[in-house]
Amino acid sequence: MSGYDKIEIIKDSNVAVIRLNSPATMNALESLLFEELCEATSDVERDSSVRAVVLTGTGRAFCAGGDLKRFSEGFDANEGYFYMRRFAPWVRQFAEMPKPTIAAVNGYAVGAGFCIALHADMIVASDNAKFGMAFANVGLIPDLGGLYALPRLVGLQKAKELVFTGRNISAQEAKDIGIVNMTFPAESLYEEAMKVAQKIAQGPPIAHMLAKALINRSDSMTLDQLMEQEALLQAQCIQTEDHKNAVEAFFKKEKPVFKGK
Repeated sequence: MSGYDKIEIIKDSNVAVIRLNSPATMNALESLLFEELCEATSDVERDSSVRAVVLTGTGRAFCAGGDLKRFSEGFDANEGYFYMRRFAPWVRQFAEMPKPTIAAVNGYAVGAGFCIALHADMIVASDNAKFGMAFANVGLIPDLGGLYALPRLVGLQKAKELVFTGRNISAQEAKDIGIVNMTFPAESLYEEAMKVAQKIAQGPPIAHMLAKALINRSDSMTLDQLMEQEALLQAQCIQTEDHKNAVEAFFKKEKPVFKGK
C-alpha cells in the first residue's frame, strides 16, 4: 500500500499484515515509523474486510526498541513525561483492538519492541528470535505497558528477573515460559504466521471480538461477574446468523462459512 515510508501494509484473505520496514535502524520506534504505525493500526481496525492482523518486521529485528538517538539528545522531566505519554493511545488501541492480533517476531524484539509484541493476542516467532527487557541496560524502566503485560503472562517472579537482568532470551525459552505460542524456522515464519491468521480470519468475527473483550477484562472480575457477562455475550452470539448457519452446517456435516453477521 502506498503512502508509507517506514512500514508496509498487505491485505489478503481477510488478513492485514503490518510490516515495520526500517531495517537500517532495526525498526526502532523513531517518530515517522511510530506515526505510520498509528495510522496503519487505525486503517486495519476500520477496515471491515480485515478479520485478523499480523504485525511483523523486516530484516534482523521485529523492533529493536525506542529511538535511542532521540534519548541521547536529552529531555527535561516535563518533556520526558509527554514524550512517553504519546505512546499510550496506540498501546491501548492495539491491545484492545476487536480483531485478533498476532505478532510474528522475525528477529530481535527488545526493549519497547518486546513490549509491543506482548500486547498482541498471540506471538509466533522464528526459531532465532530474541526477546529482552533491555531497559535496565540503559538505566530505564520498561515502558509501552510492558510492566502490565509481562507479569500477566509469566508471573511476578519471572517478570522481575527479566526486567532486572535485562538479558535476552531465546524463542524457545520464551515459548517455555508462556510468552510465545509457536516457533517456526526463520525461512517459513511469514508463511506459517499467515496460516494461523487465515485460520482465525475464517472463524466467527463477532464471537472472536466478544471473547477477546471478555478475556481482556477477566482478571479484574470475580467468577460470578465473569459468568454474568458470559451469559449476556453468549445471548448476543446466539442471535447471529453466523451461529445459526454454523449449527445448520454442523448437522449437514458441512464446513461453516462465517460472514460476521
